[in-house]
Amino acid sequence: MLPYVYVDAVRRSGARAVLLPPGGDDEEARATVVSLDGLVVTGGPDIDPVRYGAARHQHTQAPATLRDAWDLAVTSHALRLGVPLLAICRGMQVLNVCRGGTLHQHLPDLVGHGRHDGPPNGFGLHQVRISPDSTLATILPEDGFIEVPTHHHQAVDLLGDGLKAVAWEEDGTIEAVEAGPTEFDGFSGFVLGVQWHPEQGTDPRLFTALAAAATERAAAERATAGSTVLAPMI
Repeated sequence: MLPYVYVDAVRRSGARAVLLPPGGDDEEARATVVSLDGLVVTGGPDIDPVRYGAARHQHTQAPATLRDAWDLAVTSHALRLGVPLLAICRGMQVLNVCRGGTLHQHLPDLVGHGRHDGPPNGFGLHQVRISPDSTLATILPEDGFIEVPTHHHQAVDLLGDGLKAVAWEEDGTIEAVEAGPTEFDGFSGFVLGVQWHPEQGTDPRLFTALAAAATERAAAERATAGSTVLAPMI
C-alpha cells in the first residue's frame, strides 16, 4: 500500500506515476528501472538492520524482507543507470544503506526528544537547515531554517559512499543527502534524499526538480532514438 499523496505529488509536477510493487528479483528490478525516466523511493517501514550489519533495536520494526530487497535493488540500478532519483524518508535510508552506510535505529535514544516522530498517526513539523553549497539549496534557496513535515524515528548515521549530508535538523540529525565524493563508481544524474515528507506538504519544488531532471534525461535519450518526448514516467 502507498499513500496516494505520492501519486498526486508526481502528477502535479507534470510527470506520470508508475507504481512498482515489491517482490521481483534483481533482473526484474534492473529491467523496470531501465523503462523509467525517474524514480521516487518512498517512505515506509524500518529497514532490517542486518542489511547494514547491526543487531535489531527493541524499537525497530519487524523486517519487511521483500520490500527491503526490492527497494535496495531498484535504488542501486537507478544509481548505476543515471536515472534521476528522489528518496524520501525510508527511501533516503535505503539510498544510504545501498551505498554501505548505516542508520541510527531510534533517534530519541540519541537526541533525547521525539520531535522527529510527529503524532502517532500523522505528521509533525520541525526545522531543517540546508547547506548553501548544495544542489538542494538551488531547489530550496532558503536562508536559515525551513519548516518541513516529519514522521520518522530512524536516521542516517555513517554516510554511504558517494553521498554527502546537505541538511540538518536543529539537533544535528542529517535531514538530506545528495551525490558527493566517492571512492568507487560515481553517480551520473540527479540524486537527492530527504528525511522529511515533501509529499505531505504544499511545497512542490522537490518533485518539480525531479520531473525536470527526468524530462531532460528522457529528451536526450529519445532524441537519440528519434522519438517524441512525452511527460516523464516516475
